[in-house]
Amino acid sequence: MISHRSKIYLAITVILVAVILLVIGISNFLANNNRVVSEPVVNNIEDKLFYRHILNGLHLKSPEQDFFTIAIMFDNAYDARPQYGLDRADIVYEALAEGNITRILGIFDSRQSIDKIGPVRSARPYYMDWAGEYGGIYMHVGGSPEALASIGDYSFYNIDQIGAGEIYFWRDNNLIAPHNVFTSSSNWLRVGEIKEIDNINPDIIWNFVDSEDNNGVDITIDYSNAYRVDWKYNDKLNAYLRFQGDDKFIYNTGEQAKADNVIVQVASSKIVDAKERRVVKTKEGGKAFVFNRLGRQDGTWEVVDGRTRFFDENKNELKLVPGQTWVQVIPNEEYLTIE
Repeated sequence: MISHRSKIYLAITVILVAVILLVIGISNFLANNNRVVSEPVVNNIEDKLFYRHILNGLHLKSPEQDFFTIAIMFDNAYDARPQYGLDRADIVYEALAEGNITRILGIFDSRQSIDKIGPVRSARPYYMDWAGEYGGIYMHVGGSPEALASIGDYSFYNIDQIGAGEIYFWRDNNLIAPHNVFTSSSNWLRVGEIKEIDNINPDIIWNFVDSEDNNGVDITIDYSNAYRVDWKYNDKLNAYLRFQGDDKFIYNTGEQAKADNVIVQVASSKIVDAKERRVVKTKEGGKAFVFNRLGRQDGTWEVVDGRTRFFDENKNELKLVPGQTWVQVIPNEEYLTIE
């Protein structure tokens, strides 16, 4: 029979054990709640946490997008090639300008270090519409009367080589004007510091996905003879190689241009003056096609909250793979051939 004293000892032991367990439980709870969580999960593939670069979809270890964007007008005349720095753009737009030639708009991350970029050419309203979707800085050499009349209405900071912005450009005297104006990343950083340019809006992002597929198809955009663009899918690179007018499109580095995504955006246009300048309807929506290692995706484009987005028939955004994206803007589907 258990003595009264033993009962007391047993009761005390039970209470002590309960107290110890309670203390351990409280400690674990506090430890878990005080644990520092670096950032919420954005993507989880093979148990690896990562974020995506807003412009190119590449993996990042941090969610910080501490850069501003720079949109630069590039010459694409035959005599102006090769272009300098265009290979470093995250997004490239190409559309018809006057005389059935094309001009190019490159969108850059301000953290890039590039010594020479260009040749830089003049502004057009529809290129300004696309540049305006990113904010940041728009760099050009003059522009059409319509462009210069409305350029103050855009969200980007305007840097025009003709006027006060001349200090941010130089002319290469070894080349023939007007195909000889260049700039650099050090110049856009000067603009960013002096004008206190805001970082990119973190809500701007396309639907980037990771994939091991290898289903690309060849396409042709027939702007005109010398400006016919062929994108040929290379299954070893899992990317598209660019040809223009039957020739390889070569950068100043000697490398052929390549793209991970080619978006063909159908936007109606018309010639509006004697110099064959165009108006392109950049806000009304239309058909769109996306080509990458996933294959061909058909859909539509529309402007949502000031940003051009690409959707399938179920209103799901079309899929891009990480890397450089070229947006080929055409007046109608007759300009596009898919092989």
